[in-house]
Amino acid sequence: MSLNTHKNGQPTQIANDSVDVLIKKSIDLFYGYKIKESLDAAIKAVDYAHQLDNINFKYRAHYVIASNFEVIEDYKNAKNHYQQALKLAEENKDSIFIIRSLNGLGNVHIELDNDINNSVSYYNKALALAKVAKIRKEQFGPVLNLGWTYIDHDKYTMALPYLLEAMDLADDWGGIYATNNVKYLLGRYYSGTGNHKKANKLFNEVIRVAEEKQALSILTDTYQAKSNLFEKIDETDSALHSIKKYLFYKNKLFDEEKLKQVEIAKVNFSIDEYQRELKSIQKEKQYLAKIARNNIAITITSISLILLLVVLFFFYRGYRSKQKLNKALKEKNEELLEAKTEAEKLTSMKSQFISTVSHELRTPLYGVVGITTLLMEDNDITTRHKKLLNSLKFSGDYLLDLINKVLKISKIEAENEKLTKTPTNLLQLSQNLLHSFDYQAKNKNNELILDVQNELPEILLVDSLKLSEVLINLIGNSSKFTENGKIWLRIKINSIEDDEIQVRFEVEDNGLGIPEDKKEFVFEKFSQIGREFNKLEGTGLGLSIVKNLLEMMDSEIYLDSKEGRGTKFYFDLKLEIIDEKNDHELKLNGQRETNVYRKILVAEDNKINQIVTKNLLDLIGYDCIIVENGFNALQMVKKESFDLILMDLNMPYLNGAEATKRIRKFDKTTPIVALTASELSEVQEECMAIGMNDVINKPLNKNDLRDIISKNLSK
Repeated sequence: MSLNTHKNGQPTQIANDSVDVLIKKSIDLFYGYKIKESLDAAIKAVDYAHQLDNINFKYRAHYVIASNFEVIEDYKNAKNHYQQALKLAEENKDSIFIIRSLNGLGNVHIELDNDINNSVSYYNKALALAKVAKIRKEQFGPVLNLGWTYIDHDKYTMALPYLLEAMDLADDWGGIYATNNVKYLLGRYYSGTGNHKKANKLFNEVIRVAEEKQALSILTDTYQAKSNLFEKIDETDSALHSIKKYLFYKNKLFDEEKLKQVEIAKVNFSIDEYQRELKSIQKEKQYLAKIARNNIAITITSISLILLLVVLFFFYRGYRSKQKLNKALKEKNEELLEAKTEAEKLTSMKSQFISTVSHELRTPLYGVVGITTLLMEDNDITTRHKKLLNSLKFSGDYLLDLINKVLKISKIEAENEKLTKTPTNLLQLSQNLLHSFDYQAKNKNNELILDVQNELPEILLVDSLKLSEVLINLIGNSSKFTENGKIWLRIKINSIEDDEIQVRFEVEDNGLGIPEDKKEFVFEKFSQIGREFNKLEGTGLGLSIVKNLLEMMDSEIYLDSKEGRGTKFYFDLKLEIIDEKNDHELKLNGQRETNVYRKILVAEDNKINQIVTKNLLDLIGYDCIIVENGFNALQMVKKESFDLILMDLNMPYLNGAEATKRIRKFDKTTPIVALTASELSEVQEECMAIGMNDVINKPLNKNDLRDIISKNLSK
């Protein structure tokens, strides 16, 4: 047992048992992939081992440190610690750790200099020593590594004896896991020597066990090897299946690799801190030794120098206190930075999750809404069935609206929303918005009233899409709470100065109104005023979106409401006035081509989407040819001419983006419009960069599809 003095000056005892526990703990953490914690424990073990001067603890701790460095691919440090472990183990004549250190040096040498001769030399030394010592368990590592090295370098004849020997030793080392590694290498041997049937059988045995144990690394390697095997014998379908499984497990393994990268960053920081601490301790010892020498001189010379020493002592204490404070502050800052990074990571994951879910939901909705729309166009449908179809379409539209609102909230929170101002006719915009609520108003016996001042300039610069979202949410909110009443949309002029105008927008109804105790909550996400006031309830997202969008536009939403007397929402916007001569360009955008035969290529893999898109194109007067993937689209464009291409982005074999890149190599002019269930803002920039002309969201509707085709054909 030894004494260890802490910084506070109090001695503590270091027991042999505690060092042994530290080393075992470090090994357990290593196998649990907690590299930082494993290294911390091993570094402490080395420190204590040197204080105890226990050679056994020294080389065991150095070996664990080397293993950690090997995992995080710091092969230079791994080599240094393996060499220290080897030297100490040889001094203590510990055969097991001599063998393991030699085996470790074989692993790092092939990574450092890519020279198999050095690695093979270390493996052979380890194997020879294990055989002389008659330790079967320690023979497995070098034997397996020799076979693996020769397989990796296509030296199959040299590899086979070692693989057969490894199979015989596998039970002594690690049972089923060790056996699985050997079978994987034997499969690669038979694949490389032409015995494809036997190779496939071995790969299948490995996969069965590895999938049961969820051993991702060996699964990834085995499916990759299996894909290479099928590619050799021209079994393309099987090769494709294996490469898909390889990618699946590679992605799962990638998640573990991300954890590993995080640990690498932590380890680098921890090691730097440890090194700095050692230097600080050394400086402190030197400084204290200097003070001791000065004390002797002070005693001999004069009282004045003693006073100077006192001053220096207090200065030193202040300096140390400041150092400790700075260190504590630095640690807190690093904790905050780590928390910030984690929060940003979670936000990114949430955004990606919502985007993925929206795509998966929008794709089947395309079929629901599209087929319902097509059936409603059929004059042979009975009145009873039309009512059912109306209900079905209402449900589909409501679900789509919910998905879009959740996405909108997510985009605003992730700060992905940006203002895009365009010249806009507010009168036409308002008329179109109210017209879209005609059907809903008739169902609830409501009257829609538009009140716009005559002095309002014709064209103003505004983000028309975001303004439309605000007004649609406000009018929809009024419609939800009003029956047998009136809904007003008013646009008033507050002030005009030079080329700038301040406009007030009001949406008012004479419906139920909002209770006083609910007013402060209506703009919060998922807030609802209760079942007794709202039969439909809704999502509670609309007014939250309104508030956030207006904040982006440097405005604020106001509420004036009394229960039983109706509700008024209003907000002000400062807008730039556009010269009326620019209006000509706006009107040209609405022109459409008619009475001209056009042939359109549709690339879409979903069968239901194919049916819906074809019928929509028939309704608006276009002929089309449908293909199921990007590869077939590429071949079709090479054979025939098309006036326009509708290209789905997510397809098997060759996706829409890659197909477009290849088409643009020989066809620069045919308009290509992307079909996507993703948010437009997430894919639009990439689509334009690769040569697409436009993007449209699924599910499609007849009018939007007709407009985007006409716009691109007119160019």
